[in-house]
Amino acid sequence: VLFKDQELSIAARPALQKERDDEFRSLQWLGNNERFYVSRTSRDLKKIDLCAIDIKIGEPKVLIEERLNTYVETRRPGLVNEGKEIIHWSERYGWGHFYLYDEEGKLKNAITTGAFHCEDIEEIDEKNRILYFTANGREPGEDPYYLHLYRVNFDGSNLKLLNPGDYDNSNNMDDGAKYFVNNY
Repeated sequence: VLFKDQELSIAARPALQKERDDEFRSLQWLGNNERFYVSRTSRDLKKIDLCAIDIKIGEPKVLIEERLNTYVETRRPGLVNEGKEIIHWSERYGWGHFYLYDEEGKLKNAITTGAFHCEDIEEIDEKNRILYFTANGREPGEDPYYLHLYRVNFDGSNLKLLNPGDYDNSNNMDDGAKYFVNNY
């Protein structure tokens, strides 16, 4: 126990569209049969650690620490190549953005930057190293709460808006990150 009255949350694997069921959708941990991920949060919500748990050892290994003097939010991390890399969401510089880490928790680079808020990972195209995500407040002249779908390379290049228009969006992407259905 690192924090007094801490909360532990197991990171869940994103649900695949092919596993969709109207009655039941099973929850599985993010990871594999050797390693899974948890977030450890202090009671005052100002300290959060993303930890990896090796199933054979059972002890948490802190990969990423978030320490702010305000309430810290979290999002589900994204794994690349079975956890060889981790995509982590953070508000450490005042805006919610995605960052690429190696499996040991060393920051490789920022994936998104700028005066806008990234919301959630929608899909990760590991082969082409592309992140699909939702964000708001990026498009000039629009209501800053309107949510849009974007794509960006893991190195932060080629950021592209995928559903333009001055309206709020909700989308569903196929498991292969080839198609998406957009509702607005």
